[in-house]
Amino acid sequence: MTANHDIASLLEPWPDHAGVGLGLPPFDQLEPDRLEQAIEAAIRLRREAVDAIASEPQSPTFANTVEALEVGALPLARLESLLQHLASTGSSEEMAGLHQRTAPRLAALEDEFAGRRELLERVETVREQGDLTPEQRRLAELIRRRFRLRGAGLEPEARARWTRINARLAEQQVRFMRNLTDEQNTLVLWLADEDDLDGLTDEQRAAMAAVAEERGRPGQWALPIQRPAVWPFLTRSRNRDLRERVWKLWMSRGANDGEHDNRPVMAEILRLRGEKARLLGYSSYADLAMATRMAANPQAALDLLLQVWRAVDGTTRRQLAELQVLARADGLEGELQAWDRLYYAEKYRQSHFGLDGDAVRPYLSLDAVKSALFRSAERLHGLRFRRLDEAPVYHPDVEAFLVCRGDEALGVLWLDLYQREGKSPGSWQAQLQARCLHPEPSPVHSAVVSNLPRPPDGEPTLLLWELANVLFHEFGHALHMLLCRASYPSLGSLAVEWDFIELPALLNERWLLDREVLSRHARHVETGDPIPDELIDALEQALRHDRIFSLTLEYLATAIVDLRLHQLADGSEIDAMAVEEEVLSQLGVPAAVEPLLRVPHAMHTFSETYAASVYSYLWADVLAAEVGRLFEQAPGGFQDANVARRYREAILETGSTAPAAELFRALVDREPSPRALLDRFGLW
Repeated sequence: MTANHDIASLLEPWPDHAGVGLGLPPFDQLEPDRLEQAIEAAIRLRREAVDAIASEPQSPTFANTVEALEVGALPLARLESLLQHLASTGSSEEMAGLHQRTAPRLAALEDEFAGRRELLERVETVREQGDLTPEQRRLAELIRRRFRLRGAGLEPEARARWTRINARLAEQQVRFMRNLTDEQNTLVLWLADEDDLDGLTDEQRAAMAAVAEERGRPGQWALPIQRPAVWPFLTRSRNRDLRERVWKLWMSRGANDGEHDNRPVMAEILRLRGEKARLLGYSSYADLAMATRMAANPQAALDLLLQVWRAVDGTTRRQLAELQVLARADGLEGELQAWDRLYYAEKYRQSHFGLDGDAVRPYLSLDAVKSALFRSAERLHGLRFRRLDEAPVYHPDVEAFLVCRGDEALGVLWLDLYQREGKSPGSWQAQLQARCLHPEPSPVHSAVVSNLPRPPDGEPTLLLWELANVLFHEFGHALHMLLCRASYPSLGSLAVEWDFIELPALLNERWLLDREVLSRHARHVETGDPIPDELIDALEQALRHDRIFSLTLEYLATAIVDLRLHQLADGSEIDAMAVEEEVLSQLGVPAAVEPLLRVPHAMHTFSETYAASVYSYLWADVLAAEVGRLFEQAPGGFQDANVARRYREAILETGSTAPAAELFRALVDREPSPRALLDRFGLW
């Protein structure tokens, strides 16, 4: 087979593999050099397609303009999605480097197309035609808006500057994340004295010993500064000095001198975002971002954040006072600090609710949680999952599942759940291929990615409640993708307003809390006994007390800082860390509370998609609580088939075929209010 033929095969729709009945990504062919050549070829094809549309002698129609723009983007979009996914999951340094080089080029390509006025004019002509279906009209409207928000109306000099800004932003946003990923692999707490392990479980000790041995120091203990390791350490360690060291290492990420320092990266990103907004006539980047949000303007988002802050602040301070009493009884002098909070919160749960966080873990094996995910989706939405052992994968940890509804294959769900070197931190959901019905049907490929600690050889993976909840959350995004019936990627689940996009994920967390799901799937890993009712009772009480993360001062502070930074982003120089300190001072944040993400490692704030939109988790939680109330009031509760059908038809299947506000009102029949969310936790 020739090299050119190899490249051509990567540009085509993915072929059926081993009789699965739909195409699978050619992971076995995606070496960095070959992928780079394929991307070069796809860029040429994209330009040729756009040239053909712009020079089309026939009058503009939906088929020869709007649909042609959408279909012509597919080959490059597939390759771009695969590259981004492989770079973020740590397949190789070469792949990460390719992603960093390619991101600004692809941003510039989209700017190049937006600069062709004849394309915008053709799309606007189509949009005014009277014979379009609602879906066709919506697609034309969204493509028109996309062109305009990419600077389609700018004069040549401004357009040239716009293109340079976007290319540099794409590069620096990738660099911000890469700095965190690379630094994560270097930050570690080393311990040589076994007394320093006081309070840790045998499992934690064994895991730290294994990490030390892997890193060349057998006989010692190593704690990687990564959330799945840090949180259990802060919860269990009796050594306050070590808790403080670990906390400060965790919070310092991205703000340490050296090659991984994100402080200059933040400054440049904020300045360029502000300049970009001003070029389009917006006073700040926050105003530009809100042009495509359900909130519509920064003040609406800020009003919600501050309203909920006031509701949460008093309750949090009362809870901190209770933890302070425990700490003083334990001999702690002075004021409770952030590195004390998890430790004493665990003591509080044990003394007030009879709940030890580790008591739940034997009932939450990874296999049990996956079964609960699949069973809930089967019962509510009629989905079936079949493992594809024959699927090509990019790492041995990865699993693929064919997802069907009735006789229809909807797509493939990919699970990549374990930590490994080079993998980006956190958990997320990625779309490897969007659903598209033209020119021929292509199914969804949705990947759920996490960073679960790997258990010792031969041992099952047991999850803290928080990590099990994260998997249900990301699986909610996957359901949104898999069930979406929109005909074009630009109308799919990822195209909905960004403060609406978290609704299915946040709502899906509620099924992990469902007693029927727990009693069926949460079984002790050794005995097979179902989780006891009294443990579920204690868990429910503790979760109501602790609340979901959007109802914490830690999250709210992060979201308010994010919004404030982007309200200030007008092209001037911004010291992000100084702004953060000013906002926290104005809010009067207690000493034991720190933002969930400090700005140097605030991945959302310095990504393109969540910039000025960290508030969207709270906004979507408000929406999810309203939809959740429909289930709560139904005869079958969260297993009610009628409400599940209505929710599926109104939200999951519709994608962005209509504005989010319309979709929400069609289901709930009222404007969203935070009352249902605050009521759920006794805060109204």
